[in-house]
Amino acid sequence: MLCPKSRLIFAILVFCLFGVAQQSKPHFAQPQLVFSNQVSANYDVNFGVASRFQQFEDSKLHSKFLELSHFSSWRMSSGHKISIGLLYRFSEQFDDTKPNEFRLTQQYQSTLRPHVIRFSHRLRLEERFVNSKLIPRLRYRFGLDFPLNGQVLDVGEAYALANVESLVQLQNSISPKYDFRALTGIGALISPDVKLQMSIQYRLAHLSNIQTGKWFVFFGGYIKI
Repeated sequence: MLCPKSRLIFAILVFCLFGVAQQSKPHFAQPQLVFSNQVSANYDVNFGVASRFQQFEDSKLHSKFLELSHFSSWRMSSGHKISIGLLYRFSEQFDDTKPNEFRLTQQYQSTLRPHVIRFSHRLRLEERFVNSKLIPRLRYRFGLDFPLNGQVLDVGEAYALANVESLVQLQNSISPKYDFRALTGIGALISPDVKLQMSIQYRLAHLSNIQTGKWFVFFGGYIKI
């Protein structure tokens, strides 16, 4: 069972997430499917496909984009790994006001599990190519996850997760833009190779401006092959 401290940490994150955005409702839904393969003891790859739908006043969901992604990761030591990623987002076919985007990613991630809770730190540098523009972006995410029953996650059991992330976007002749994101969710280990996960995220974009944030609902399937 979860210790009182674990429950308190998770409860605080959930409270903060819903407290900040209590006047909002979901604006976007994003299903995604990720396939991963451990090529060797220190190297693994994954391939993903995702789509985003926006909710308008008519309550219908309208497609915003389809994206394909790839990540290659190398384990440096226990709990530490570096990754490089490629992503292409097809937007023009769904929204003629949004151009397609190509993205390069470099990432460092560390994880630590002193007891039941696993803590993670992720530092990510992205180069976004939109039309002829290069838009660098720096992201830092702190997260945690833990099984809801017992000390380890077994097949057929559920787990909880939460994270907070800050972003800064840099672009020539334009002032930096700062974003904040907070997420909480739940998942289940369906089999040794399959996980299903649902999470809800609140995003505040361009913190220098006073505005209402937006909800994102994510549905994920993660399959080892």
